[in-house]
Amino acid sequence: MSEKLTAAAKSSALRLLSYRPRSATEIQNRLSDKFDNETVEITMDWLIKDELVNDDKFAIWWAESRVRQKLLSSSMIRKELLEKGVSLSIVNKALINVDDNLNAYQLAERMYRNIGTKDIKEVKQKLYGRLIRKGFSTGVALSSIDNMWNSRIESDEISL
Repeated sequence: MSEKLTAAAKSSALRLLSYRPRSATEIQNRLSDKFDNETVEITMDWLIKDELVNDDKFAIWWAESRVRQKLLSSSMIRKELLEKGVSLSIVNKALINVDDNLNAYQLAERMYRNIGTKDIKEVKQKLYGRLIRKGFSTGVALSSIDNMWNSRIESDEISL
């Protein structure tokens, strides 16, 4: 095994991690494109031993960032993490604190501001479609839209 090859693989892995945290599978797949299996295995062992790659921490970071930036549903985040090679048990632990009802409500509030109509039927249709595309269930989407609409009506009545 060439020391230069191992050093190059470690450097490549660190470069990938400099952009954002990554799952072990993501890094392993990227390294496998450039290096032989033995070099990849040595590099992955080093990354895991030094805790530069940790799927538990990655899954929590990913879930928090997807909620913070995009208000995605837990099912959409679950799909993304599984695609990144994170095990189902780790994914489920990372999603414990994701509140789909709160996220859907906040997303409906945010989207409502950008809808150019006040027609209740059209507003609800647009919000429903957008929430479903973000991965929320029908029940969560409908209840969040109703809660958001009712709070809008109450706040309008108070401000009058």
